[in-house]
Amino acid sequence: MNPMERSSDKIFDELLILRCKEKDQQALGLLWKRWQPKVLKWSFDFVKDKNQAYEVAQESWISIFKSIDKLKDPAFFRFWAYRIVQRRSADFIRGQQKERNAINETAKCLDEVVELVSTEEEKTDLMLRAIKQLPVLHQEILRLFYLEKYPVKLIAKSLRLPEGTVKSRLFYARKELKNKLKEVYHE
Repeated sequence: MNPMERSSDKIFDELLILRCKEKDQQALGLLWKRWQPKVLKWSFDFVKDKNQAYEVAQESWISIFKSIDKLKDPAFFRFWAYRIVQRRSADFIRGQQKERNAINETAKCLDEVVELVSTEEEKTDLMLRAIKQLPVLHQEILRLFYLEKYPVKLIAKSLRLPEGTVKSRLFYARKELKNKLKEVYHE
């Protein structure tokens, strides 16, 4: 690339990136300020939801800052950052799909058990009895996820647990709830 063809903005970004590679906190903040609107737009283009785009953008920035020293040519920052956003978006979408599939599968199993009961009151009673028989940790995870409608990320933050741990506990809590529902129904 001919240096005369580059704009002052591109040159400034390249200098910022060089300073970022040296762990200059001020440069990191300025890079974020200059590029956050683009990263957020790219995120939104992939996930199509404002709140989720903020989440993906945040994850992307974490990856960008952790691996900026691996960027060989600062002139390619735009393309490199875009690929990171693309990968984080794909990860997020896959995670959402897995979560939806698990919820749908659990709901289907629960519906099979609960549809054997005729009234709403009986269904509620059956569910409450089954939930109360679960360990407290599982009760808490199910309550936060289903009743409070918290996303996994917020549950992880509020319980100070890794997201993977929350997902795992949610998986086992659903499985155990399904088994308890079958037991409670057959009592």
